[in-house]
Amino acid sequence: MHNIAQVTWKDVSLGEGFWGKWQQTNARSTVNAVYDRFFETGRINAMRLDWKEGMPNKPHIFWDSDVAKWMEGAAYILHYHEDAELRQKLEHVIDMIEAGQDENGYFNSYFLTCEPDQIFQDRTAHELYTAGHMMEAAIAHYYSTGSKRFLNVMTRFADCIEQAFVLNKTSNYSAPGHQEIELALVRLWQATGEKRYLELSKHFVDIRGTDPHDRIFSVRNGTWPADPPLNSQLLYNDTYAQDDAPARQLPAAAGHAVRAMYFYSSMADLAREYNDDELYQACLRLWDDATLRKMYVTGGVSGERFGEAIGAAYILPNQDSYAETCASIAMAFFAQRMFSIRPEARYGDIIERQMYNGALAGLSLDGGAFFYDNALKSAPAHNDFLKGVHDTRNLFPTYRRERVFECSCCPPNILRFIAAIGEYIYATEKDTLFISQYVQSEADIKLASGSLRVAQTTNYPWTETVSVQVDTTGTPDAVIALRMPGWCVNPSVSVNGTPVFDQGTLAPGVELKHGYLYIPASLLGGGRIDLTFPMPVVELEANPLVAETVGRVALMRGPIVYCLEAADNGFNIFDMTVLREPQYSHEHGDVNGVPVVMLAGQGAVRTHDNWDQTLYRTGGSKYEKVTFKAVPYFAWANREAGDMAVWLQKESNLYGA
Repeated sequence: MHNIAQVTWKDVSLGEGFWGKWQQTNARSTVNAVYDRFFETGRINAMRLDWKEGMPNKPHIFWDSDVAKWMEGAAYILHYHEDAELRQKLEHVIDMIEAGQDENGYFNSYFLTCEPDQIFQDRTAHELYTAGHMMEAAIAHYYSTGSKRFLNVMTRFADCIEQAFVLNKTSNYSAPGHQEIELALVRLWQATGEKRYLELSKHFVDIRGTDPHDRIFSVRNGTWPADPPLNSQLLYNDTYAQDDAPARQLPAAAGHAVRAMYFYSSMADLAREYNDDELYQACLRLWDDATLRKMYVTGGVSGERFGEAIGAAYILPNQDSYAETCASIAMAFFAQRMFSIRPEARYGDIIERQMYNGALAGLSLDGGAFFYDNALKSAPAHNDFLKGVHDTRNLFPTYRRERVFECSCCPPNILRFIAAIGEYIYATEKDTLFISQYVQSEADIKLASGSLRVAQTTNYPWTETVSVQVDTTGTPDAVIALRMPGWCVNPSVSVNGTPVFDQGTLAPGVELKHGYLYIPASLLGGGRIDLTFPMPVVELEANPLVAETVGRVALMRGPIVYCLEAADNGFNIFDMTVLREPQYSHEHGDVNGVPVVMLAGQGAVRTHDNWDQTLYRTGGSKYEKVTFKAVPYFAWANREAGDMAVWLQKESNLYGA
């Protein structure tokens, strides 16, 4: 196995490109929007542990995780965007946590305030999940500030957990209900050097699916082992929390999508650190099942609303999709860790798909509102009807992003994801520098034989060209490995103006392995690498087993998935058919002042003659030709409410005629 190290977010500086501007929005708007909503709803002050019965805003079992993800994002932001008020807010929350931690090292605002006699007794109560997010926040704070104050608080908490679950076994369950602490403990080991934390992560991964007492999600509340009744028990099945088999034997990607992707991420971490091939093979099996049979074209990985779950193979509904923002982010985590074991472009391809589509769609263009779940088709009239007849927790994805949710995991998750986006760009192994994402950026890189500086100049993903300047003077044994995106049919690469990869032909000394182009320092000379990734508009088809997309196409240009919105099209977009020869074009435009590339093409729509007094009639409708416009999927729902569709009807071309 490889052991590839990501170049950290601290060592990467983003300029004024696509992601640099998103980080500015993150620092200017999102971090404050999330904090303000969390303050208003009582999440921040819950850390004071002073709530009493009869007071508003009773603490909730997962509030600590919401606050912790905000803290993690804030810590990243403060490293590259000093803000005295934000720093004071972050330090004040740490003060409250430090003051409230009990003598055993335990901290949880709900249990210390509301049920102190039930600590580690209820597997549904998210204690270890919230603890994991707290640990990750403390690690980010330590890396950002150099202070170990918060880190020390969380190592005491980790020690408390080890006592309860391994040494003294005082807990009432064996494995965490909602995964997260498993990958957090790996990061805690990396930050502290204390191997006990790595071993504790391994313990939690290994014990999952082995203890019948943990199988609380497949029985009715009040029935053993969910007896006495539990806080948030859901009658589902053992796949819900990946309890259906031990990690190495899990047959398929299944269950609650965020739990699953966090778990698979930790499995990949441990496969790498312990050189565990059996665990790695399980990760490969789960990866292939998730990405080849159960993933939306946007990168969404949860098609089943009940249980927020990865559904059955090829069942990918559009209007009632789930495609949770958190699951897309967690899928990027999984992909990054799989890449660290074996450098294959398919992992960077999925990270890229989440970056520009599945995850980014969860945030409004102004950075202040959020999607929890992400539709691939939206009809406001249907959504408004459902809002009147269904429990709000079961609503289909709507055409409006919200400022805060009752379960508000996604807003701070997209905050921390964008704040640390630099961590997905570069990676190293010995003297090889991997460039996996094309982002306007600069970084100082340490290789085995020395250091080098790399800079990317690009307007990617809108334009086809990327220029990489890298000085390998002090690292003559360096190799630069560049991901050739899976969406790109015919990439070309030149070094100092001389082609080294064009029309599939490689220059001597250059290698193409698993989607990465390897260029040795001996060929770099002046160190300028120019990449061209042609970006024609393409029509994607889904596997015909995906019933909802049969006869339809999705549009993609470069790494961006597109959709049609009513705001740009004065006709019924659900009735539009893309012509065989759509004559696609693209142009630079904007959505609410944010620059984007928009697409145009030719379609046909039925005329409305003689439909006023009938619901059904025999065929023979007349069609009129229309020009349609499409916007990036991540930019939808930022204007007035209206219909939206990713998958479009396509004029048939049977038998290739």
